[in-house]
Amino acid sequence: MIASIIYIVLVVGGLVYLIKKKRDTEAKFPLKIIGYYILGVFAFKFNGIALPLGFIIYLLFFRPKVNADIKRQAAIFGLIIFIIVQWITPFTVYMWESRTITMEHELESAYTIDFAEENELVTKELKLEESNVKLDNFSMDYTQSGKITDLSWVLIQRTNAEFVYYDIENNRYQITDTGSRLML
Repeated sequence: MIASIIYIVLVVGGLVYLIKKKRDTEAKFPLKIIGYYILGVFAFKFNGIALPLGFIIYLLFFRPKVNADIKRQAAIFGLIIFIIVQWITPFTVYMWESRTITMEHELESAYTIDFAEENELVTKELKLEESNVKLDNFSMDYTQSGKITDLSWVLIQRTNAEFVYYDIENNRYQITDTGSRLML
């Protein structure tokens, strides 16, 4: 919500700034600036990759004569917004969602540990609903005295039509969203 408000303020503010910079009088100048902005921000997706087709069209076919520098700035402003929305934001969201979360937690002996409690601790830390989470690939190695040397499991969360996998490893609980999402 806040990101949408910032985005709208940025775009409207940038367009108003460009409209006020006009040097020569021109009919329907605000609409032309908005058109050049839309041209700059126009995207074409090919195999999941967004390409700045509108800006390429601007470079190849548009040669304005009146207020040319301001129209070029509007197209470049659209390209900058395209880069932020189509490339930077998805990359940032992916990096945030797939970050490793470390929980400092000392494990008890393998003979006395309550695995249901451990699972509940991890699901609470990840803020997952237990009804949508499945435990998978549980593995534990321990010494004869019961000291846990290696512990790992996978939590599979079903949200809408996709599955999200979380790998939990070691006694420090390094939780990684593996980024694997299977659409149903």
